[in-house]
Amino acid sequence: MATPGIYRASLLALACAGFATTATGDEHGHHQQAHVHGDAKLQVAVDGRTAELILQSPAANLLGFEHKPKNAEQEAAVMETREWLTANPLVQTTSNDCTVTAGSIHHKGGVEGEHEHEHEHEHEHEHEHEHEHEEEGNHSDFEVTQRIECDSELTDPLATSLMTRFPGIEHLSVDWLGSGGQGHTELHAGEDEIHLDH
Repeated sequence: MATPGIYRASLLALACAGFATTATGDEHGHHQQAHVHGDAKLQVAVDGRTAELILQSPAANLLGFEHKPKNAEQEAAVMETREWLTANPLVQTTSNDCTVTAGSIHHKGGVEGEHEHEHEHEHEHEHEHEHEHEEEGNHSDFEVTQRIECDSELTDPLATSLMTRFPGIEHLSVDWLGSGGQGHTELHAGEDEIHLDH
């Protein structure tokens, strides 16, 4: 059985190859590299009843802050956010029948130095790595990868609860790749449907 790290590597390779046209075809560029509060990026690779996903977001969108937790309330916010991202699919079918089978959560910068957590359905393994940063005030970012499996086909439209759960995400840039091709869509506050059309 493949490990979460392999899932992550395969999706990253797929993202680099499959989403290249989307990222470079628009002169404004869909591929967000800048750390912009309120903006997040989601990549979705669909294959029948399974999908692999990458979410990239500034920590402020998910936590409301980017520094190391300063009190019990902020520590709880970090834990609750990581638990939600571990247990809840980043996208769902209209039947709401998808589950997370593998994935990882990686964040670096001001929140907890550098930290990675990998999980796999029924067999969870946690790996923590903390590194000192030479510069104070670094931006803090999350990267979440998931492999999800659903009882029904992942067809248009897909739903995401990201912007409901994390109102700090005001703009979600979505690149998708499936058997019918690839495309790009933009979601704004209050929107939760991802349409897999061209």
